[in-house]
Amino acid sequence: MPIEINVKTVSAAEVYTEVAAFRDFYHYHHNHQEFLVALYDEFLPIIREQYGGKIAKPRPIRDLLPQLQGKNPKDFSRYLADTKDDKLSEDDKLFYREFSALFNAKPDFLLICDGLMVWLEVKFWVPFDGKQLQRTQNIADLCSSELFAPVFAKHPNRVVKVGTERHIKAKRDGDFIDWADVAKIAEELLPHGSDNYTAQALKVLVEMDIKKAKATASQSEAD
Repeated sequence: MPIEINVKTVSAAEVYTEVAAFRDFYHYHHNHQEFLVALYDEFLPIIREQYGGKIAKPRPIRDLLPQLQGKNPKDFSRYLADTKDDKLSEDDKLFYREFSALFNAKPDFLLICDGLMVWLEVKFWVPFDGKQLQRTQNIADLCSSELFAPVFAKHPNRVVKVGTERHIKAKRDGDFIDWADVAKIAEELLPHGSDNYTAQALKVLVEMDIKKAKATASQSEAD
């Protein structure tokens, strides 16, 4: 789904950083237990498919809530891993590790524009992590579901990587934005063009990447 860029959509765009959607939605939800049970039901089919059957029948969260009372969802996994409860299976521990991760994860940016949620994972030098990207996609899909409709109105989503020329594999696999292109757009659109502080900062970022890439290439040749 493309974004229609015009004055109206841009002026109405929303930008969020370090998006802790699950932590915040849980905190403000009128019924914590109701939310956790609904999230379990929504998340289980997603994560079960991704694990190829390794997560078969984790214990329903409603059965665990009495012993988890007072614990933050981000700590469920750690608590269950340390518990002496011999009724907990490896399925349980694996599922609740992923469940807790939803509350710990904070995708770098969320852009809501023209009825589309664009979740951005941003890297400069280090490579993109496939597991992190899959978790971001899980978060995006859950936020597009009925469960989060009061906040995100079931908007469709896309997960987009923002990186540099060195992220060749990431560029081939899914949506990708190059920092160099961001720098060019900033120069063209921001007030005062190349004299704009943000445009200058982006230019320096790109130049740093080029220098580092050349240094790495030279080192590789020397080796």
